[in-house]
Amino acid sequence: MIIDSHNHIVGKNSPYYIPQEEYLKMMDDLGVEKTVILGKDYGKLGDRLQSNLPDEEVADFIRTHPDRFVGFTAAHPDRAEKETLERIERAVNDLGLKGIKINPHAGFYPNDTRLYPVYEKATELGIPVMFHTGIKAPVEGTRVKYCQPIYLDDVAVDFPDMIIIIAHAGYPWVEETILVGLYTGNVYADISTLTQIEGVMGFEVMMPTLRKLTSSWGAHRVLFGSDGIFNTEDTIKAVKSADFLSESDKGKILGENARKLLKI
Repeated sequence: MIIDSHNHIVGKNSPYYIPQEEYLKMMDDLGVEKTVILGKDYGKLGDRLQSNLPDEEVADFIRTHPDRFVGFTAAHPDRAEKETLERIERAVNDLGLKGIKINPHAGFYPNDTRLYPVYEKATELGIPVMFHTGIKAPVEGTRVKYCQPIYLDDVAVDFPDMIIIIAHAGYPWVEETILVGLYTGNVYADISTLTQIEGVMGFEVMMPTLRKLTSSWGAHRVLFGSDGIFNTEDTIKAVKSADFLSESDKGKILGENARKLLKI
């Protein structure tokens, strides 16, 4: 079983829009059973850039193939607390979405207490919260200073029953990611976009990161994710070729961990 725990869509009006059929073809070709489509709310920055993704578009995308796609909502502290909590309730209870995506590079630290009601709601609903960390998205106005995983330590301590997913393994701050999750059972990391970063940087990124995570935490808290269908094949190949992982560990990373975490 392969589950892509980190993927995206853009709005239908975007020039970068990819039809669902292309996702399904890629998934079928590579043996990916399910793909998680993440929500997006960059707050006022996203409003200005017209880049935020309404939950309805995520729900519409997954609706025709609910056996293949899983959706997440999103939250940003620019929004009023009541508005955000109502959005999350509707996303989960009415639209069937199964998690929350937080993008700190859009202007805030993840331990911002304005988000604590979001974390309380996630804990109440039993859904995971994924945080963008590490390298920032190449989007106007995003700031890398908000992307260090160390700021998630407060969140992990204050919300020990909430499932936290540290996206992109916090690269290049992988050791911070490891320290945040070292003595907890509720912190996971995905390895999405690391192959792409490797190509940009020109040096090895994926294997050292994967080795560090699995050596310190074990394979049971590491998740395969792509960050886009253009990264999927290379990331799967990297996991399968990791000679320091057992076949059992590879199975956990590629899908078993996500299946348990998402209850699918």
